[in-house]
Amino acid sequence: MPTTPNFPPAPDSPPSALVDDGHYNVGTYNAAIARVNPLDAEPGKRFTRLARTARNLRLKEWEAFQLGDDDWFILGAVYNAKTVGLLQVLAVHKESATITRWESKLPATSLSIARGLLDSTSRGRTHDLQVQIGNHLDQNRVTVDAHHTGRGKTGSMDLHVTGSCGPDDAAHLVVVHPFGRGRALYSHKVMMPMTGSLTTAGEQVGFADGRGYLILDDHHGDYPRPMKYDWVTGIRRSPAGVVEGFNLTHNQVLNPANYNENAIWIGNRLHRLPPVTVERPDGPWGKWFIRDAAGAVDIAFAPTVRSTMHVGPGKSLAEYYAPYGWYEGAIHAEHASLDVDGMFGVGEQKRITL
Repeated sequence: MPTTPNFPPAPDSPPSALVDDGHYNVGTYNAAIARVNPLDAEPGKRFTRLARTARNLRLKEWEAFQLGDDDWFILGAVYNAKTVGLLQVLAVHKESATITRWESKLPATSLSIARGLLDSTSRGRTHDLQVQIGNHLDQNRVTVDAHHTGRGKTGSMDLHVTGSCGPDDAAHLVVVHPFGRGRALYSHKVMMPMTGSLTTAGEQVGFADGRGYLILDDHHGDYPRPMKYDWVTGIRRSPAGVVEGFNLTHNQVLNPANYNENAIWIGNRLHRLPPVTVERPDGPWGKWFIRDAAGAVDIAFAPTVRSTMHVGPGKSLAEYYAPYGWYEGAIHAEHASLDVDGMFGVGEQKRITL
């Protein structure tokens, strides 16, 4: 066991495209990749329609967000698993440990996931739920707009926010990390200040001025089968109003000492971290322990709100746990540290064979 952590290198300037000449531009970058073209990744093969269709069906693609303030934590997504599409907005009230869900399944062809975050939109719509994420990183902003008409005991919902992600407000973590055999994970994550409103059942309940935050999570992964990973994230505004948070993932990428999504954000600065493991000695609803080998990351996650989505007999096609709760502990990067005591967030334990 090493006595001191080995931190990955700082992110580089991005390439102009995710894929060039059939090959992924593997690396970790500090700004948006203008052309996100995963279907062009066919090294040594002709770009036939059949080959592109097969690759497209393997891709797991979503654009998601986590946002909120001191009282609320909201998770939403436009998700395309190719076998099915999903729209969701889940609102957790931290203090009361309650969750309200607005979500709909729909044909995958009925929603759209942006490939590139410069002047693009991810959107989906059913008869009662609309979710739209506006990607305007060329203008240093992100918008989220969602509406639900209300159904049964679940009231209506209107969500309208704008996040500021320019160089004075935010730092970007863009990864193109290898799975092997010509497969890779592309992900773009950024934490930023946010302003906007959340209205439920006609009553405005969020967000407090100067306290809003937003995480954007754009994801296109040509995963091995089964797809599996552990993920935790937390975020808040400091007493001074600075956005601070973290992202920690244990997934299937090769050489995680160099290639991983692990980082802390403090204002407009990002600090990379070593690979981590996640232990759940009491299962997904008990306390989670997230650590690296050398002690740079040593935090615990205590779930207070349960959320699951399983598919198939005996969870054979998809087993997914996504609790919300509170963090404690500390994370030490090479040039900064973050105390996460009292920070709220979400975790995922996912295994999918669909």
